[in-house]
Amino acid sequence: MSGMLGRAADWLEFGRPGDGGPMCVHHGEACGLGTVELPEIYRMAVEARQRLGMPAPPLDGHRAATPIEVAEYRREYEQALAAAKARNAALEAQIRGELS
Repeated sequence: MSGMLGRAADWLEFGRPGDGGPMCVHHGEACGLGTVELPEIYRMAVEARQRLGMPAPPLDGHRAATPIEVAEYRREYEQALAAAKARNAALEAQIRGELS
């Protein structure tokens, strides 16, 4: 199962913090500060949130992140990734325990 999740994470690479390229406050490194088309799945998710009246980043607005904002983005990303890995490991252990 973790192999599948790893492939999915690689496919959704736009969410991962990179190694220092320009970072947009709204889209991370996905947009290249407006120089790159946002991935279709990202656009669909934002449009769905907008239709539901939920907070969503603008699709056509870009602003370079400050060093403090970049550090916060990376910290939040690492925390979310660690939490997801812990949940997945617990679920995998539960599944293996039930199937064994």
